[in-house]
Amino acid sequence: METPISIDILIIRLFSGEANPDEKQKIEEWLGQSVENKKLYADLREIWLSAGIQSNADNYQLEDAILKFRNQINSEKYRMKNRVNLQTLLKYAAILILILGLPFSYYIGNRNAKSDNSTTTISCAFGDKSSIILPDSSRVWLNSGSKLTFNSDFKSGARKVTLEGEAFFSVSKDKEHPFRVKTADIDIEVLGTKFNVKAYPDENSVSTTLVEGSLDISSPYENTRIKPDQKLVFSKESKKMALSEIKDTSADTEWKDGRLVFRNESLGELAPKLRRWFDVDIVFADERVKQRRFTGVLERESILEVISYFDLSKYVKCSIQGNKIIIKSEK
Repeated sequence: METPISIDILIIRLFSGEANPDEKQKIEEWLGQSVENKKLYADLREIWLSAGIQSNADNYQLEDAILKFRNQINSEKYRMKNRVNLQTLLKYAAILILILGLPFSYYIGNRNAKSDNSTTTISCAFGDKSSIILPDSSRVWLNSGSKLTFNSDFKSGARKVTLEGEAFFSVSKDKEHPFRVKTADIDIEVLGTKFNVKAYPDENSVSTTLVEGSLDISSPYENTRIKPDQKLVFSKESKKMALSEIKDTSADTEWKDGRLVFRNESLGELAPKLRRWFDVDIVFADERVKQRRFTGVLERESILEVISYFDLSKYVKCSIQGNKIIIKSEK
């Protein structure tokens, strides 16, 4: 099936944060039509991401991404089933690159960027995710409903960012300029590493999961250092830190790659993630259903597919009322 040019444009509008709810719905319907459409969407997103990874021409990866994509669409699978208008895609990609020729270079999703003489703030709306390149080449992925602020002297002075919400950081090493992340409750200092921080104001705790390197974490009450494959949870109520070893960091980090991973989590624990992930309201009809536990991976599914997943349980029944998902115990 040939991909309509209008879908190409809608997808580009989605990546650049310009798509309205109706356009998002059309893309969601198109994705639900076939596995091939989902794969093609992923390939388009790869080109888009590669196009904005660096503003520095020496690190520019667009040509490599296009070559890879051309090889894919020239394969038997894509030659017979999917043909995308690359000229249209590249035209819009070039426009975006010109518009976003800023020091921090790149972000996607339904986002809002504000800048004054001293700070830059980038916000990511519910239902979307964003990727940002900071002036020091560190990369940050913002999860739904998150906000990141950094100073205009970020590259030459102290590397300080303020986070509200959730972000995954891949920090460029610079021994002379430590990288600091400030949240409402804890501060994190690092020289170069990869880690995830979740600090939503409406949740009762702040968590940090370390993938590589080491982190110094401090609150007004105590300090600690964490190592790879460790997770620190700061309780806003008790003001105490709890450190644990984890074998698999994917549940805390793979959201940045479009996968929502959950391991033996209750629906009550999953509800905030689903609300932010799909920008919907989750309502529990009874307390018992909130305790039902699930393990799984959701990858670029629509909210309808997610509901179908939970509906497979003989203990849970889901229904939709407008922008509200009603979850109740199955009798």
